[in-house]
Amino acid sequence: LAKLETGSKYNIRLMNSLVLYVGVQAINSAQRCPPTQTTIAQGAHMDIFQNLAVDLDNEGRYLFLNAICNQLRYPNTHTHYFSCTLLHLFAEGNSDKLREQITRILLERLCAHRPHPWGLLITFIELIKNHDYRFWDHEFVRCAPEIENLFKSVFSNLQSKNATLNNREDGDQLLVQ
Repeated sequence: LAKLETGSKYNIRLMNSLVLYVGVQAINSAQRCPPTQTTIAQGAHMDIFQNLAVDLDNEGRYLFLNAICNQLRYPNTHTHYFSCTLLHLFAEGNSDKLREQITRILLERLCAHRPHPWGLLITFIELIKNHDYRFWDHEFVRCAPEIENLFKSVFSNLQSKNATLNNREDGDQLLVQ
């Protein structure tokens, strides 16, 4: 992933293209069954993503994880696959550095101006809420009281936003029926 004129030692366009291509190929190869944490974890596609997450340096891993987060959009199979992929990398990651980078990228996007993509919201809520990921047990969450309070604040805001979205979806279903 050779350097372009961006000041990075990585070709960011190529990184984004690689992530998109591998993800689309994974989705196409699993058309008969929807992606789940179990089906995503098995296969060459996840091996590629896990090797990139482990073998890249901090800058490369940051760009790689950003490329995955770029795919967290509106409700569809594509977003679901990349959400499950990111959550799998968090759960099965071999270091807290990887988990911290995943959290950092999600949080950076959530602190940016709204509107937030649906997939980004759902992924972050799942990460914080699901006890399987043990999010609150990681050291980087509690490194300073300000950081922990920031996570709690973002989480409570997302919870209220998620409740509003669910109520709207329920209302839409009532209108359709």
